[in-house]
Amino acid sequence: MRVTAPGRPALRSVTTTRTTTTAPVRTRRGTPRAVLAVLLALTAWLPAAPAAADDGSGKAVTGGPQAWSVQPTDKTKGAASKRLAFQLDARPGTVIHDSVRVSNLSTEPLSFQVYGADAYNTPRDGGLAYRQAGEAQRDIGAWVQLGTNALVIPERRAADIPFTVTVPKDATPGTHTGGIVALDNALRDAGTTDSGVDVSIQRAIAVRLELTVAGPLTPGLSVSGVRLDHIADSVPFRSGRAVVRYTVTNTGNTPVEGTAAVDVTGLFGRAIAARTRDLPLVLPGQHTELTLDIGRAPPLDLLTAKVTVSGTGTPATTARVQRLALSWATVAVLVTVMALAAAGLSQIRRRRRTLAREHV
Repeated sequence: MRVTAPGRPALRSVTTTRTTTTAPVRTRRGTPRAVLAVLLALTAWLPAAPAAADDGSGKAVTGGPQAWSVQPTDKTKGAASKRLAFQLDARPGTVIHDSVRVSNLSTEPLSFQVYGADAYNTPRDGGLAYRQAGEAQRDIGAWVQLGTNALVIPERRAADIPFTVTVPKDATPGTHTGGIVALDNALRDAGTTDSGVDVSIQRAIAVRLELTVAGPLTPGLSVSGVRLDHIADSVPFRSGRAVVRYTVTNTGNTPVEGTAAVDVTGLFGRAIAARTRDLPLVLPGQHTELTLDIGRAPPLDLLTAKVTVSGTGTPATTARVQRLALSWATVAVLVTVMALAAAGLSQIRRRRRTLAREHV
């Protein structure tokens, strides 16, 4: 590990998220309080997009005095690399050598835990996240061996950490995505909730690590689990809202971006809504549930939602669902009107019969 003065970091290659650990602490008055646990979900987009903003000064802006960056090391010059991420190719059984640079951009020493992590798609919105250090790493995160996993970097300095990626002999062909994470060991105060619980956070930054194992690449996307929810308005005959939920799964062995076309029709195929949206980058073997609010929907109708997903190099796949849109307020009015109409007709018939008898 080599400590140097940092250059201008490639801020676009990192993403900041946070976590906490739960531990009892005491205030100066001696009253106990709890540190709220916030789940580490290191969100990183491919290509990685910054959660820390670039203010043009070469410093990461993280909302506090602590700032740092993580990026590939330029192995030839020993300076910050122009690479935004690690993009590697290898055959099974290969050992790859590289180096990562952690730069302390703040005015105080920072203590870090550095580790390799698997990436995954979050279940609800498809965002890319990294597993925590305490979680089992089952893929590329387990293949990474760093020269050190713990270090303290002085203010305005940087450390280059060599690492190896040992590709198993039975590694499956395709792209394996993970990252190298630098987690600030310090708990930082993040304020107090409305219920009086003090919240502390740990911040982490990751640089993406993408390794493609030699072999055939087979991109694939599928859609399933389509659900159509109808939210009726409380006012009779007023349009409600329709929300479509569906699950997108990467059935191939390489990350895929794509689009989803959502069409909602009524009885006899009457068009109600048509929406197209970009899909998040979905990793191999991962799935995520996405939601689309299509807006206004009839108070009474037989609705059909059809979702078609497609990606680069993948055929389009479609799934659909039907449901009855039912506004109970509208139904109540219709039933009342029908009951009044039936009562009126009955009254008219009785009068006619009475008049007929009177003329006999």
